[in-house]
Amino acid sequence: MDREEVVSKKFSTVYRGLDEQAVRQHLKEVKSELDEKDNRIAQLEEMLNERQENLNSFKSVESSIQEAILSAAKAGDDIKARAQNYGDSIIKKAETEGEQIISRATQQSDHMIQHNEDLKRQAKIFRARYKMLIQAQLDLLETEDWERLLGFENDESDK
Repeated sequence: MDREEVVSKKFSTVYRGLDEQAVRQHLKEVKSELDEKDNRIAQLEEMLNERQENLNSFKSVESSIQEAILSAAKAGDDIKARAQNYGDSIIKKAETEGEQIISRATQQSDHMIQHNEDLKRQAKIFRARYKMLIQAQLDLLETEDWERLLGFENDESDK
C-alpha cells in the first residue's frame, strides 16, 4: 500500500461510525509524517552512501599508502643490497690491487737485491783481478829482468 491509497481509501459509513473528515484528516497527517520520515530516510541513506564512499576512498588511499610503503621498503632494501655489493666489490678490488702492488714491489726488491749481489760479486772479482794485475806488475818490477833492462839502457847510453 502506498501513500495515495492511504489517502484515497473509501470507508463505508455506518451508524454511529467514524467521522469521515476526521479519518481523512488523520490519514493526511499520517501521509505527511510518512513523507517526512521517507525524506529523512532518503537523506540518511544519501549521507550513509557518501560516508561509505568516503570510507572506500580512505581505504583505497590507505591501501595505496601501504603499497607505497612496501614499495619504498623494498626499494630501500634493494639499494642497501646493491650498495653493500658495490662496497664489497670495491674492497675486493682494492685488496687485489694491493696484493698486486705488494707482489710487484717484492719482485722489484728481489731483483734489486740480486742485482746488488751481482754488483758486489763483480766488484770482488774486479778487485781480486786488479790486485793480481798490480801484484804481477810489482813482481815484474822486482825481477832481475827489469834490472837487466835498466842496465841494458845504461850500457847503450854509455856507448
